[in-house]
Amino acid sequence: MDNPQGKSDRLAIWIAVLTALVSLTTALAAWRTAALGSTAGDLIYQGMLNAVKKQAVANEDWRQAYQEAGYARDYLVFLNGLLIRENSTDPATQEQAAQLRTYLLPGMKSLATPLGTDPVYFTTGGLLNVQKRFNDLEKQSSDLSSLDPQASFSQSDNYYAEQRWLVVGTILIAVSLFWLGLSQLSHLRPRVLILVLGIIVYGVGLVWCLGVEVIFFFLRGGVL
Repeated sequence: MDNPQGKSDRLAIWIAVLTALVSLTTALAAWRTAALGSTAGDLIYQGMLNAVKKQAVANEDWRQAYQEAGYARDYLVFLNGLLIRENSTDPATQEQAAQLRTYLLPGMKSLATPLGTDPVYFTTGGLLNVQKRFNDLEKQSSDLSSLDPQASFSQSDNYYAEQRWLVVGTILIAVSLFWLGLSQLSHLRPRVLILVLGIIVYGVGLVWCLGVEVIFFFLRGGVL
C-alpha cells in the first residue's frame, strides 16, 4: 500500500534540495548582476579618465603648435627684413645682414622648424596652417592610441544593458523560490502542483539568465 506520509517526507526532501539549489542560483544571479554594474561603473570611470587625459594631451599639442607659430612668425618677419638688408646697396648694411644670417638666423630657424620652414604648413594665401601642425602633433602623440573614451562608454552601456536583462531572470528565479517555499506549506496534491509551477518558473528564469549571458558574451566579442 502507498504510504502518504512516506511520499510526503520524500517530497519534502526534494523540495528542500530544490530550495537550496534555487537559493544558490539566486545568489549567483544577484552576484553576477552586481558584478555587471560594478564593471560598467569602472568603464565609465576609465572613459572619463581617458577623456581627461586626451584633452590634456590636446591642450599640450595646441600649446606647442601656437608656441611654434610664434617662433615661425618671428623667423619669417626677421627673414624678410634680412632679405631687404641683403639687397641694400649700402656695404655696411650688407655686412650687418651677413653677420645676422651667420649667427642669429640659424637659431631662429631651428626654433621655427618645421612650422615656419616646411611649405606643407603654409596655406595657399601664404599664412601659417596651425591647425595642420596641431593635427600632426596629435598623430605623433603615442599616448592617444590607447585613449578611446567613447569605446569605454559604449562598453559600459553594454554591461548596463546586460544587467537590466539579467535582473528580469533573477526576479523569475526569486519568484520560483517563493513557490517552492509555498509548496512546503501545502497538502500533498497541491504541493506537487505548486512544486511543478516553481520548477517551471525556475527553469524559465535559469534559461533566461543563461541566454542573456551567451548573447552578450558574443556581442562583446567573447568577453564576459
